[in-house]
Amino acid sequence: MTGAARRDERVLVIRGSAGRVATKRAPSPAAEAFAGMALSVALITGVRLGVFTRLAEGPAEAQELASGLGLDTRSTALLADSLHALGYLTRPADAYALSGVARRWLDPGASRPVAACVAGNVEHWDWWAALPEIIRTGTGLDVHSGRAETDTFWQDYIGGQYDLARLSAPAVSRAIRLPAGARRLLDVGGGHGWFAAELCRRHDGLQATVLDLPGSAEVGRRIIAETGMDHLVRHRSGDARSTSLEADHYDAALCFNLIHPLPPDDIRALLSNVNRSLRPGGRIAVLNLFARPRRRRPDQFSACLSLFFHMTSATIYTVGQLDEWLREAGFRQSRRMTLRRVPGQTLVVATKRA
Repeated sequence: MTGAARRDERVLVIRGSAGRVATKRAPSPAAEAFAGMALSVALITGVRLGVFTRLAEGPAEAQELASGLGLDTRSTALLADSLHALGYLTRPADAYALSGVARRWLDPGASRPVAACVAGNVEHWDWWAALPEIIRTGTGLDVHSGRAETDTFWQDYIGGQYDLARLSAPAVSRAIRLPAGARRLLDVGGGHGWFAAELCRRHDGLQATVLDLPGSAEVGRRIIAETGMDHLVRHRSGDARSTSLEADHYDAALCFNLIHPLPPDDIRALLSNVNRSLRPGGRIAVLNLFARPRRRRPDQFSACLSLFFHMTSATIYTVGQLDEWLREAGFRQSRRMTLRRVPGQTLVVATKRA
């Protein structure tokens, strides 16, 4: 075997939450293409079928686990073995139990579980399957338009985003400086409304309106009601590009992860509409993934997220482009921040000109 061949046949290490799952000398492209899909869908399936919820109540053997969930015993054992290999389950004897990582992130009783986020990825499988055609044509998928308000997509999508927002909202709210005495906040495309809720919690007297598409707003209303924050946060159905907003009414506005799905003209319309709704001196906070110079090898998360955005017809703009659109809309003094709790994204805060 030549030196080049030996380098191509490298040691494959697939890592789970608790460490090394398997180590074999194998052709890495073939192994990663197969194992990546298998391990991902095993985790999603475990969440969606209630495996982690059941094991949060206590350890169970495969037969007991399958019987309680209405599943096939042999299939359940194979799934549990995969989750064991990934590090999400342990098996000290014949019974399966949650590992420490699963207890932290997938136990419904955890302080900030991400099970809804994991479960929501099931819809992405069909999207990823379309990637070859998207790369050939350059035309991405339209994943939001035409969905009914009752489409289960909204529950999966907004529920998953809520999981992630609970992790980052405290840090984000600390980074945003509201005008003194702020009383009214507009959260544009805020879905679950948790960023607005966190700001209301930190600022006495502040109340928020979340403006989003009907399906998203309906899920958000339920989330806010269930968390007891509906006395401070209310939802309004509408499209921020065209919905009439009361002029000079709000002290601040949030626009999180809403820039990338829109073309430039729609972004201009959105920012102009928000600007009209703000009082002079009011502030807008924009949080989004922005393009960065290609000077170094990208990290895996940012690269995958950029590809995902492209696949769903989104565009990764630069912060410079956003600054220009903010100036056109009547804002000034843009300030940029990166937050450790929000990897790969940048927070931009600007002030409405008097």
